[in-house]
Amino acid sequence: MFVLLLKIILEKTGWTQCLVVCSGLLLAGHVATAGVYQRAKDGKTLIWNNFPAAGDMVSWSGKRDSNGYATGAGTLTWYKAETTSQTGTLLPTKGRPAVITRYSGTMVHGKLNGPVRNVDADGKTFQFTFANGIKTLGRPPETAASDSRQEERISENPKPPAEGPVPSAALQPFKQQTPKPKVDQTRATSPSPPVKPRSPPPVESPVVEVASIHSTPIPAAPNEDDLGVAVKERIIADFKEETRTVFSQVGEATDNFRAVERFDSVAKLPAPVSESVGSLVQRARDFRSKVGYETALRQFRTETETVDALSAIDQINRSIAANDGSDADAKATDFLKSNPEPSADSERGLWQYVTSVRQLCSRLEKDADVHLQRAQSFAAASRTSDAIREYQEAYRIFPNPDTAEKIRQLQTNSLGL
Repeated sequence: MFVLLLKIILEKTGWTQCLVVCSGLLLAGHVATAGVYQRAKDGKTLIWNNFPAAGDMVSWSGKRDSNGYATGAGTLTWYKAETTSQTGTLLPTKGRPAVITRYSGTMVHGKLNGPVRNVDADGKTFQFTFANGIKTLGRPPETAASDSRQEERISENPKPPAEGPVPSAALQPFKQQTPKPKVDQTRATSPSPPVKPRSPPPVESPVVEVASIHSTPIPAAPNEDDLGVAVKERIIADFKEETRTVFSQVGEATDNFRAVERFDSVAKLPAPVSESVGSLVQRARDFRSKVGYETALRQFRTETETVDALSAIDQINRSIAANDGSDADAKATDFLKSNPEPSADSERGLWQYVTSVRQLCSRLEKDADVHLQRAQSFAAASRTSDAIREYQEAYRIFPNPDTAEKIRQLQTNSLGL
């Protein structure tokens, strides 16, 4: 197939261009194995990117496996952020992502495999075959018939030998042969010297040296170890970037981790922020499983602690918003017991927030306990109304499900239900 392609290029372009194109084709064969996994727009699915570049974005319509890699049938859509200028300035800025191309087919471990239907940005449709994420065959449907006829014409020429860099028979006509002079047999016995026929002037023509093409130095393809390092570095960079992003979102939602002084000033994190925290926690679990828990704790201690603190704040705020001070107190206590001090100054705001919740819960619980003891005394003396009033005051100070249940039981008993 390579020789057939070579002949077409020779007929269309000439020798110099042929050598350049062939060298490019050989180089492309090696470069095609380079690439990295990147996260899809959902932040969860891993997709193989053969040629990573700044601004690459991708979405996947199908499923992902237990390790987060895209799998099964679906459509892969690649985007690129358009570069525009800010209004009234010449400063570049990123616009809305534009669709570059779509691939519909089957994914295995985040890579396309088998027949793939491709629709480019202009709406043109192509059919390709992929193997382990690498394109191996493809042609536009509208040109398939003409390509078939071209291959039939080319196949009439003899095929090149299977081994060795020797030029094939199909390429021999390009090397001009000097005709041998004919000898007149009727005058061979004549004493006069034979007349030497005049040879035609030599015609300079290029000689195909297939060996010279194969001898062109080609950079070695990256081995699996190199690719493994690249993928690991990409995972680390993505994890750090997502941690910084979610840290900023939670900081904005909590007034820069301002210390909590009253329960009624605390609300649940906004739904998108809470979802981002949950996604980051899952990413951290995957990250720890890939690099190893001990490695993550040793080399990425700050990021690991930050994720745990952000998760604790999300859960604490949920508990307070649900009027469960006891649960908020328990979550703050558990976190501070496992993480007494932050390992970096950038985390002090997180610790200040959780510590303030713990201190507030401790103080309010003591204040509420006074009313709880009174309520129990009134209840024992069958002074139900006084007991309910004291329980309600305790609940106002330090709300929790146990006190709410006491109030419900007394109200039910007082009604004779």
